[in-house]
Amino acid sequence: MARRVAGATATALVVLGVGACGSGAAAAGGDCAETYEIGLSHPVGEAAFVKALKREVQAQADRIGCVEMLFDDTQANDLESQRNTVETWVTQRVDAVVVLPVDAKALSPLQEQAQSSGIKWLTYATPGEGADGYTGFDNVLSGDLVGRAAADWITENQLGGRVTAAISSISALPDVRGRWTQPEQLIPAAGVEVVSLQDCADQTCGLEQAEVLLNAHPDLRVYIGANDDAALGALKAFESRGIDPGEVFIAGQDGNVEALKAVRAGGAYRLSAAIDMNDLARAIVQNSINAVTGTGETETEATVVPASLDDPARLDALIAQLGG
Repeated sequence: MARRVAGATATALVVLGVGACGSGAAAAGGDCAETYEIGLSHPVGEAAFVKALKREVQAQADRIGCVEMLFDDTQANDLESQRNTVETWVTQRVDAVVVLPVDAKALSPLQEQAQSSGIKWLTYATPGEGADGYTGFDNVLSGDLVGRAAADWITENQLGGRVTAAISSISALPDVRGRWTQPEQLIPAAGVEVVSLQDCADQTCGLEQAEVLLNAHPDLRVYIGANDDAALGALKAFESRGIDPGEVFIAGQDGNVEALKAVRAGGAYRLSAAIDMNDLARAIVQNSINAVTGTGETETEATVVPASLDDPARLDALIAQLGG
């Protein structure tokens, strides 16, 4: 089935949700003809964006009604934690599992067990082989947005050959590699050497990496995070050194509220490739229901947009969407 952009089908998703399982009020009153039990597993549960996503998924499930959400507590790409949680869901016969696998091959026996039991298996962030559905976003576009913005900034400020750059990755999740492979190509094409490509997905390692890199490369002035958490950590390192923010370009990906506020404040944090949280959360729930009922779209991608001071209205809207 062809994938659709979630934002383009939002109205249809809501209509399908009400038709399939009733309103949130009906769910609260116990009037559901059927309640759908859906488990959502993300391997980087400590990330601010993921925490916000889980809250919004629960809110969307409440709005749609007749949906019980289950969330895991996997952190730091811990395969055993993820496998144990998903195995529990399969054993208790939930209706659908939505997962961003730490290792798709390692989880394939659970996928087979789930699907043979009638449980729908959907993937998050990237399509999965043999999956019953997919909810995600364009990681190549995300990486392209931050990479091109960095390259444009380098060109505009005539910094080719005068500064260096660093990029963070999440190698345990190779399916999202567009987030770092795009900047890895675009920044050198603008004349700036990438002196570091290292795994990092939280603020602590972002801070530590940037501190080490600034010692080794005092001319480091560009940092691209595979997510916003890594980039926010790097921002703290540059700030603690007292480096002029006008001389620094930092960008992240996902659009968590702290990063969006850093962009709005001006300074070194110039852009986040932001995912529309409402679209994404709604699609996670509705695609799962559609897979279970055999009706409607089961593969959608949420919108990814550049959140920067070039469009203050969009930036404010994204922050408001996250309750900021």
